[in-house]
Amino acid sequence: MVKKIKDKSGIRKMKEVQKDLVKKINMFDRMDDECTACQEPFDKTDIEQVSTWRVAVRPEQEKVNLYCPTCWSRAQATIADFRKRVEKRNNENS
Repeated sequence: MVKKIKDKSGIRKMKEVQKDLVKKINMFDRMDDECTACQEPFDKTDIEQVSTWRVAVRPEQEKVNLYCPTCWSRAQATIADFRKRVEKRNNENS
């Protein structure tokens, strides 16, 4: 349920959010039928794939990336490892 917004700035913000959402939804037409990283096929009619695969929308570049669970978890592990290394290096230099 949408609450009534009394001030004009709130209305403007809501309109901006709605425009942004519409823009992102329209970009789904650009989504591939395979994983961006490993080219594993993606079946839009498979409920399991639809609920487990990740979509990364980059409106600035007008690009939609699709990732299978395996590639997504590898990327997340790589990011976590990188952060640990940076923190360790920062702690050693302190």
